[in-house]
Amino acid sequence: MTGTSYNGYDSHQRGGIGKAYKRGEAGPGFTFANQPCGLCGDQNRAPGEWHSEDYSAPFSFNPPQTYALCKSCHGRVHKRFNRPVEEWELFCRHIEAGGYGREFTALFPVNGRKGWCAAISQGQRVEVNHIRPVAVSDPWWRSLTLDPESLIAPWARPRPWRARPDAEAYGAALEAAKLTETEWEILRHHAGAYRRTVTMRDVAREALGSPRPQTANLAYGNLAKRISANLDWTPDLRENGTPFWLSVIAEWWNPPSSAERRREFELVMIPVLVELIGNRAKVQPLGAQS
Repeated sequence: MTGTSYNGYDSHQRGGIGKAYKRGEAGPGFTFANQPCGLCGDQNRAPGEWHSEDYSAPFSFNPPQTYALCKSCHGRVHKRFNRPVEEWELFCRHIEAGGYGREFTALFPVNGRKGWCAAISQGQRVEVNHIRPVAVSDPWWRSLTLDPESLIAPWARPRPWRARPDAEAYGAALEAAKLTETEWEILRHHAGAYRRTVTMRDVAREALGSPRPQTANLAYGNLAKRISANLDWTPDLRENGTPFWLSVIAEWWNPPSSAERRREFELVMIPVLVELIGNRAKVQPLGAQS
């Protein structure tokens, strides 16, 4: 399924982990061939079938980044976006009752499945028959988003596409940059935003009290440049070859607009900074001076 986007990675980015596996980067003797399905526990699965939630380097071929899956479960994981939400819920309940992925369509044929899904949609009590002891202890599939935007949005990536410095390096860079309280407020607002995602209009209005996105663009860009100066990391480049300083703080994208909703350029803060800023807020009141 590397021909499509998933978890914010495009088809080209997703292809890298498969090539790495073929090169033996999973480690000496590592193979998915003898592993049971990491979702339903079925031992009788195609040896070459596996699924990754994380396509950032360095690659990991073990949970929670990558799972050996049977073909049926693998297909359901990817098809969850273009099938009814209730059908994914029914499939999850089937798995949690000890069912194998390959048994789902036989036990819940399409015509009858509609009734089950309707009952789930209406909030009725729906129980599926217990089949066998549950083989997989961690129900990781329950944390998977059903938002189709996750297929292309960088907020869905478990890690940034380009590796960033560690928390210690960022902590030192923030200290050396001598941030003002206003700059801390910008970072706090971004770190606390839904899906750690903001537009410059958001930052201007919520952190700077300004109606002008250009104000935030200048303030946040200058802040990012000072942080970057204290890190051993090269910022992304714009098409014209100039540094995009904010890439030291966030990944970015242009989300698709529609006739009903015009969307603006968005910045997704990298997880290491979200954690650092959250930890600082816990030990220092929001109004405290740096």
